[in-house]
Amino acid sequence: MAKADESIWKRWDVMILLFIVVIALVGAGGYAAYGAMSTIQESTEPGLTVHVGDQITVDYIGMFEDGTVFDTSIQSVAENNTLYPKSLSFSATAPFNPLGFTVGEGQMIAGFDQGVVGMGVNQTKVITISPEDAYGYTNEDMIFTRDLSETFPVFEWITNATNFEDTYSVPALLGTTVENNDYGWNMTVYFIDSSSGDILMKNDPMVGEIIHLYDGWNSIIVSVDSSANQGTGEIVVKHLLYPEDEGNLMGLDIYGPFLITDVDLIAGTMTVDYNKEVVGRTLIFKITIVTIVSGEA
Repeated sequence: MAKADESIWKRWDVMILLFIVVIALVGAGGYAAYGAMSTIQESTEPGLTVHVGDQITVDYIGMFEDGTVFDTSIQSVAENNTLYPKSLSFSATAPFNPLGFTVGEGQMIAGFDQGVVGMGVNQTKVITISPEDAYGYTNEDMIFTRDLSETFPVFEWITNATNFEDTYSVPALLGTTVENNDYGWNMTVYFIDSSSGDILMKNDPMVGEIIHLYDGWNSIIVSVDSSANQGTGEIVVKHLLYPEDEGNLMGLDIYGPFLITDVDLIAGTMTVDYNKEVVGRTLIFKITIVTIVSGEA
């Protein structure tokens, strides 16, 4: 009985040993397979990078060297004036969405176009662009010196009653008073030509009245002379501008937006610059790639 039992236990020892070896081999194989799978996951092909001809969308913040933001695609940046102070020309009404364009087709300024090449999705990069690769240099023909005092007629014509009613939303009747859309003072229907329907308006500002011209600053009515200039009359307005306003105020007229670049109180003049604020400036862009669609066939 003892020898038989010993034989049986020896066979069980061998079987247990074989079982342990099998388990070890299976386990080792499983670990090797897991390791191989992990290596494949970690060694995926690099993502797309931007090449000329690709269609991409980007988020961006455009800044001057002093840190003021002149443009952005990001609404939270547009709404935060504490962390992101804005330039004079910044538009808070712009659509705030990623910007889409085809790289290398001239849809963007050269420095921006070149700066995104090689970037990947979700990558952020800050680039500095000199004027020659941005919006060029200042055009001196778009800079003018004007008097701080400006004149306007007392009497002026509006072509036909329809134009009047479309502009002021009231019928053109003698004595009707409305607010001048451009200058803010009152004006009155003074005469209606029965044959043409044209309307003669009389501007009625008060001497000393403060008005807000060109969407930019205050001006004061200096004098009103209804008999000057062979009956057209003359209103003299003085712009209340000072040297500290240089570079800090923008206006808007029929020719477009302009910047006050000089105020000379002794000469009684101001200098206005119709070049865009970004012209002649070094620009800094913080760019993040949102999507890339390869331009390769």
